[in-house]
Amino acid sequence: MFSGIYGILGESLNVLSDRQDIIASNVANANTPGYKAKELNFEQVMKNLVPSVDSLPMKATSENDLGGSNSNGGYAPVSDGGQAYIKSLVHNQKDESIPALDGNTVDISSQMSDMASNAIRFQAVAGLLSKKFATLTYALTNATP
Repeated sequence: MFSGIYGILGESLNVLSDRQDIIASNVANANTPGYKAKELNFEQVMKNLVPSVDSLPMKATSENDLGGSNSNGGYAPVSDGGQAYIKSLVHNQKDESIPALDGNTVDISSQMSDMASNAIRFQAVAGLLSKKFATLTYALTNATP
């Protein structure tokens, strides 16, 4: 029933939420000796979770079509919500600055900038998803029999 965009937007919110948690953890550990800042690259995760245009299967309208039916628009969500996969992409930040004397690599100004950028992305994706549901709700409530 739903096109693949709902799954993609939902997955985007999950990834952005995980990224916000990682950034918050970095900020919380800014004064922890030896702590290595972590990062999660949103673009890389989404590129791997969402199939490219070239790899999308044909959309089938009937079971008799080649390849059977495809009701999700080519999007195949990860069965565990992608959590294991996303955790595998969390790695130490490649920071070109010199770490503090205690070995901590958190640059608080960079982290705060990343947090603001991530929050803006989250709001944009949540807004898109909200508009998609509003359109669907409008269509359902104003449909004439």
